[in-house]
Amino acid sequence: MSQTFTIPKHHRHPAFDPTIPPVFEITPGDTVTFATDDAPFERLFSGESIEAIGMETFNAVTGPVAVLGAKPGDALRIEILDISLTRAWSVWLPGYGGFGHQTDRLQVQPIALNNGRAHISERLTVPLDPMIGCIGLAPERGRSSTLAPAYPWGGNMDLRELSPGATLYLPVQVPGALLSLGDLHAAMGTGEPACVSLEAVGEATLKIDLEKNTTLQFPMLRLEGHTLCVGMGRSIHEAQGIALDHAYNILLKVHDLTPREAYAYACARVSLRFAGPASPTVLAVVPDPDIQ
Repeated sequence: MSQTFTIPKHHRHPAFDPTIPPVFEITPGDTVTFATDDAPFERLFSGESIEAIGMETFNAVTGPVAVLGAKPGDALRIEILDISLTRAWSVWLPGYGGFGHQTDRLQVQPIALNNGRAHISERLTVPLDPMIGCIGLAPERGRSSTLAPAYPWGGNMDLRELSPGATLYLPVQVPGALLSLGDLHAAMGTGEPACVSLEAVGEATLKIDLEKNTTLQFPMLRLEGHTLCVGMGRSIHEAQGIALDHAYNILLKVHDLTPREAYAYACARVSLRFAGPASPTVLAVVPDPDIQ
């Protein structure tokens, strides 16, 4: 029988690291709620400097969780069941992100959340559209940053699609997988153009399962009848090629199309879009074919 667990927010770390002991071990099929914290934003709002707080603390992740039986060559299947938020922040840093040149001073604003909307001002609100910005597994060796870059095993991917209803697949690098997450967002434009979203605090609830003996090398998502193949590389061009190769293999091996069918279908229906700004990342979006 599956069980339900909760990880309190004080189990936070500034990196994905195989030497960090897991908070607990779960069985595939269990549900885990990860609580996050926004203490760095509170400190920034109170007047402390980013240098004093430490940039790495802003994207700290909660965890890790070990998954019984997970080993390299497997993949975690992570179903996002729910994201509940309590508060959000708008942070505008001079020289940072696509709009950093539009301000000459640090601006930090608490964003109230109620009635399904984020209140930017008395007259301006936007719909709440919660998502997970940073989620990943421990690397085989060393430490993986929670800021940049993103990695084949996850990290600060800032995928707009990581919302309730999506299922994320990540390739396991170490025994137990060691899953952590953080950086919840109340709302974010695709690609995170400002390199900052409406940063939020709350809880994310996941159902975590295991797929044995896969060939998965990069993250993959399933969402509403679509497979999203994530390509990462040293350039956008390289990332695009990796995403497209994966998409083509999905059409051949999962949907059983012939090479000619897969090519023509990709020309007609597969689309490309950018992921977050942490590293060159492209998504190839493959709608499920309607095979007669």
